[in-house]
Amino acid sequence: MRIPTIPKSLILLAMLLLAGKTLAAPALNGLSIHTELGKEQFIAALLVASPSTNGRDILINNEPKQIQVRIVAPRVSSRSFKRMWIEGMAINSSSSELSENAEAMARFSNLLKIKLMEGDIFTIDRGTDAVTIYLNSVKLGEINSVAFFDLLLRTLIGPVPLSSQFRDGLLVAGDIDAGLLARFDATVPTEDRIAAVKTAVSNQEQPAPKVATEEPQVTLAPVAVAPAVTSPGVVATKPVVTPDLASAAPAESTPTPAPVTKPSPSPKPTPKPTVKPTPAPQQALLDADAVEEEEDDLDFTAESLLQQQLYIAQLKRHTYKYLNYPKRALDRGWEGNVRLNITINRFGKVQDIIVVEESEYKTLTKEAEKAAERASPFPAMPEDLRGETFAFTLPVVFKIRSE
Repeated sequence: MRIPTIPKSLILLAMLLLAGKTLAAPALNGLSIHTELGKEQFIAALLVASPSTNGRDILINNEPKQIQVRIVAPRVSSRSFKRMWIEGMAINSSSSELSENAEAMARFSNLLKIKLMEGDIFTIDRGTDAVTIYLNSVKLGEINSVAFFDLLLRTLIGPVPLSSQFRDGLLVAGDIDAGLLARFDATVPTEDRIAAVKTAVSNQEQPAPKVATEEPQVTLAPVAVAPAVTSPGVVATKPVVTPDLASAAPAESTPTPAPVTKPSPSPKPTPKPTVKPTPAPQQALLDADAVEEEEDDLDFTAESLLQQQLYIAQLKRHTYKYLNYPKRALDRGWEGNVRLNITINRFGKVQDIIVVEESEYKTLTKEAEKAAERASPFPAMPEDLRGETFAFTLPVVFKIRSE
């Protein structure tokens, strides 16, 4: 029996349909709220072509994907925001991956120059051959490496996400809470804010002439994070990555020229020209909240960023061996999250420990604090890292492994 030949046109049609399925537009996979110091910062959305509850499957799928971050806090500095990604990549990637992607990481970090405000929509889009970054639909830049997207995505759903609860919210395969979805959809920028961002981006593309100034005194100290260790029969899951949202740029003082007085025969004051205020609200959004001051937001080179990320990884490895699961908590089945802000000096000695997130069980909180004390001195700051102190966040998730 002769098998009929399939027309080439049908084969081509099947290939196009298959390609269309492979390149399907990303759909909403999950939503999650990130909080810092007890205050909500943003709602994140993960969009994928093939919805899934498995983070590993999403990471390895070579498909269009998108991360959306919608700001719900009044303001988030670009410095804090970029720290979150720098930390996330550092603690979820190998040294070789960090080295291979150093140029892309520096490019991405240097695109984050604009302070984020309530309603802003920050988007990272993984296309077929490039990663494109937008703010309120205004293109900030492009990175010609789709693999780099997955390094960024690990910050949200990798082994060390912002928190295990945060990751879980993004991995629900489209089963979204209606109330959270409504809030996400309602979080949008104003027209004036969109115009201000366009102006800021345009100004960045046309740098102003250099003016001789004194050397900046404010340095950028990245935040390092470390995972917890496991005890027999217990797993302390990977920690939360938390940027320091409390830091703010110092106000820049503007010298006021000395007034010039003229003698007048009349007691009536000489009228002065009226200075019209800058149009609002767009200009106010631009001047007060658009671009970080240069001294507060230093540009990264691939080398300098890689050095900081490798230092974060070193701190992680050092801290790992000092974190233990308290026996009392283990016996009683207590689990919980703790986050500490730790400041060390250049020699690695602890200068300050602040609890920024307590567990409902004081035993777990105290154990995390004691672990930080036991870990001192930490590895000394690299010589090329500026500043006399280094502030980092130590998040610990205590979770009992079920056998």
